[in-house]
Amino acid sequence: MTDKTAEKSKKTISKTKTADKLSSKEKKMAKAITQLEEKIQELESELLDQQQRVEAAEEKMLRVVAEYENGKKRLEREKERSLAFAKDKVFVGLFPIIDNLERSARFDSDEDSDSQKQGTRLVLEQIKKYMMDTNGIEAFDPLGEDFDPDIHEAMAMRESEAYDSGKIIEVFEKGYREGDRILRPAKVIVSQ
Repeated sequence: MTDKTAEKSKKTISKTKTADKLSSKEKKMAKAITQLEEKIQELESELLDQQQRVEAAEEKMLRVVAEYENGKKRLEREKERSLAFAKDKVFVGLFPIIDNLERSARFDSDEDSDSQKQGTRLVLEQIKKYMMDTNGIEAFDPLGEDFDPDIHEAMAMRESEAYDSGKIIEVFEKGYREGDRILRPAKVIVSQ
């Protein structure tokens, strides 16, 4: 109940006590005013309650919208990760094929081997160009570099007079990277 309403109610009650000579019509009006003031108080209380409910509902709605947006972003990130994983899996499957083509290109068996080697080299170059053009994937040959366990996989260690200790003296399989990300570490022999 507002201060003004309470004041009016007190004045009305005090007037009814002091004025015993009120007519029945005036008494009915005073009673009606009192009832109306009580009804106003009830309505004000209900209005305040409804306003609080609306505010709570708005807050809940904002939280639900924020959760939806976060879920949508999370789903998009997961989708990108899944696509990257699937793409990587395809390219990782190509690496052994490339390794075998490179090995076969090194061997001489007869006079036709030059044309065979040339054909193998053309296929290899085409595959490597495709990987580089479509996804920026490139091979790296770390021969002579310092051994780094983040990008190399040591297959063995061997004494070497030509290389200092910790240097890569032979490469079994080249490594592959996409930008800074290593898709396959290079398999190497390291000098002792």
